[in-house]
Amino acid sequence: MKVNKILGLLVLTSSLFTGCIDKDVTANFTTSDIQKINLEISKREVLENEITYWLKLKNNSDFTIKQNNVFVSYPLILNNGSKGNVYKVEAQGNKLDIMPGEEVVLTVSTPFQGIGDKDSISFDTPQIQVEGYLDSVNEKSKFSFNKSEELNQ
Repeated sequence: MKVNKILGLLVLTSSLFTGCIDKDVTANFTTSDIQKINLEISKREVLENEITYWLKLKNNSDFTIKQNNVFVSYPLILNNGSKGNVYKVEAQGNKLDIMPGEEVVLTVSTPFQGIGDKDSISFDTPQIQVEGYLDSVNEKSKFSFNKSEELNQ
């Protein structure tokens, strides 16, 4: 009888400890999984006061994109090349929990107001930045990538 009580107590204690273990601590994705997240400009519309893009974000990985942000910026033209621009615009229409195989269409409008010298900005080479998390929102599941689109329009 005493043995049964001890065994019961051990089973109860071990199940309590098992329930407290954080199973979300490690991320099991690789660089090739991140490369399966596709982002492309599906449409571009140049208006008098802004440029609007429609972006397709498709999750071809085996992981859920729990949370992400997409930004568009334009490189600054220099005498000897170009450099990145810290001014960026966040895309609209994003969502949480983009499942494997799911596609989301985002829009982003980049206004000309406040830009200054338009000749010093490369509007034909938008830089797209994606930051997010796969499967859970923690530092180990964080990913990011940049993409540059060469537009001939």
